[in-house]
Amino acid sequence: MSARLPHRPAAPDAPVLAVVGAGPRGAAVVARLLAHLSAAAGARAEIHVVDPHPPGAGRVWDPGQSPLLLMNTLAGHATAFPDADARLTGPPSPGPPLRAWAQRQGIALDADDYPARALMGRYLSWAYRRTVAGAPPEIRVVHHPTRATGLLRAPDGRLRVTLADTPELTADAVVLATGHTDRAPSRSDTVLAAHAARHGLVHLPTGHAQERDTSALRPGEEVVVRGLGMGFFDQLALVTEGRGGSFAPLPAVGGAGGSRLRYVPSGREPRLLVTSGRGVPYLARARAGAGALPPHRPVVLDDAAVARLTASAPGSVSFGGTVLPLILKEAGVAWYRILAEHGDTSTGADAAFLADYAAAPSGSRAERELVAATVPDPAHRFDVRRIDRPLSGRIFRDGEELNAWVRRWLAADLAAALAPRTSPLKAAAAAVAAVKGPVRRLAAAGVLDAASVAELREFRSFGAHVASGPPASRAAELLALAEAGVVEFLGSDPVVEAVADGAGTGRFAVRTASLPERTVTARGLVDAWLPAADLTRTADPLLAGLVHSGTARPHRAGAAGDGPPTGALDVDLTDFRVRDHAGRPADDLFAFGIPLEGLEWNTAIGARAGSDAALFRQADRIAHGMLRRCAVPPAPV
Repeated sequence: MSARLPHRPAAPDAPVLAVVGAGPRGAAVVARLLAHLSAAAGARAEIHVVDPHPPGAGRVWDPGQSPLLLMNTLAGHATAFPDADARLTGPPSPGPPLRAWAQRQGIALDADDYPARALMGRYLSWAYRRTVAGAPPEIRVVHHPTRATGLLRAPDGRLRVTLADTPELTADAVVLATGHTDRAPSRSDTVLAAHAARHGLVHLPTGHAQERDTSALRPGEEVVVRGLGMGFFDQLALVTEGRGGSFAPLPAVGGAGGSRLRYVPSGREPRLLVTSGRGVPYLARARAGAGALPPHRPVVLDDAAVARLTASAPGSVSFGGTVLPLILKEAGVAWYRILAEHGDTSTGADAAFLADYAAAPSGSRAERELVAATVPDPAHRFDVRRIDRPLSGRIFRDGEELNAWVRRWLAADLAAALAPRTSPLKAAAAAVAAVKGPVRRLAAAGVLDAASVAELREFRSFGAHVASGPPASRAAELLALAEAGVVEFLGSDPVVEAVADGAGTGRFAVRTASLPERTVTARGLVDAWLPAADLTRTADPLLAGLVHSGTARPHRAGAAGDGPPTGALDVDLTDFRVRDHAGRPADDLFAFGIPLEGLEWNTAIGARAGSDAALFRQADRIAHGMLRRCAVPPAPV
């Protein structure tokens, strides 16, 4: 056990506080507990931090992972400390953001860089150590490098936390900040895994790319990869550059600005046959810095619209019928604004058109007629279906035709990402990114109806594809790998089957909607995504045990809580207290972050410097509640 021990042991009557999960959210709760306790004269406490991964960094940001795996956040946005003027209930606990810390380490980072996750992990671990080292001697902080496997109420009413390989803890208050936990395999997962074991095949199921052993993927051998989101780009880097390949710049061509690359193989790469529901990767992020789009200011789903919607009766607002049309109109306005400024002169998009378009209801006949009369070329129109599912309805003669089409699509998206000020697509993506905050407020307000659960999941997928994709550099690398023949695209909507021939040789067989007459077989299958949080399918014994014992319950949609399960742990969002099987919020058990996905929305979003990040305000509220439970007066604001 690693620990930070004070100058003298904590007093016997000191409250015991447990933080389960020590990634950025768990570490933020520890920091806020220490801020409150340090400001209260004579306060004593024991804080036990449970996580098998390095505290501060946690699982996702483990400093030991490959430096090839990149953050999806700009260096200038990353921080482990709340802003000095953050709206907290106790004293501030400021510290340097990532770039300032890196500079002190002699590491140059531009604000617009996408740093390695391992570097962010080193920073987060340092931030945790700095915070704990500043605790007064009356506060004892202990890290237990193990997993919490259970939580039950002891006979004396306190909470007993079972640990995997060390004695259990008994605590006065506990917060669950467990982050991305594993999910139980589906029936299809089980069938594929059994087939792989029976025939000596390779099946890598969903999960964290940095935790996978890809050594069984043989050089030159074809491997089917399902998933073209962020997990795919991680996996791609590990089996190409991670095996000795490299990228070299090509001369500038047209508007690409010298961004095109050539891949130099090592000969140790597998050949990747890639597919997903869309059949194309997430759209590349628009460049930041010089030449970037200005920040999008919502004009349709603005503060006034959000205020009206959040004032609605609980469970009365349809996401698909009311909110999504506003989001699409927001994106369409952004699209046509850029088209009016930089588009083809054959379009009639101008200020008058923009005003009429904004006033026409989204998807209405009036909107369609207006657009058709003003923008004659369908390729210039905002078409959310074409953006979301560009391969939908397209059937190709053969793989060569399909791959040529996808490479052109990739090249066009890369060019748009590098020149976003003239791209309607990247303007629309910026609008979608800008409304994620308002959508999160609507989801947390409890006004959405039961049907909105599935609609929000669809929007999350669309928003990730459009506005949470890889840096442009990753898109350039993928294009180079496709041109080098290391990557081949199979198309959209794959169907994967476990097959065996008459001789008993097993393979994975794949067909797609884009190439319905072609079946591809391979001895390797990689599922390259991280499954969404879902309490009803969790493989985490702690979370599953809480529900089984009735100490917690799954959250259900609807005003009366009788709708479909959202996948979230049910909590009171005013202070994040966990509700038991009867809906009663506990006074001593809290939960935070990704286990609440479905009740909250977009919970994986990190803290952004200079934004009064919700992550720190929520951590502060939880720390306040834990101390109140233990009769420790919180520090004054």
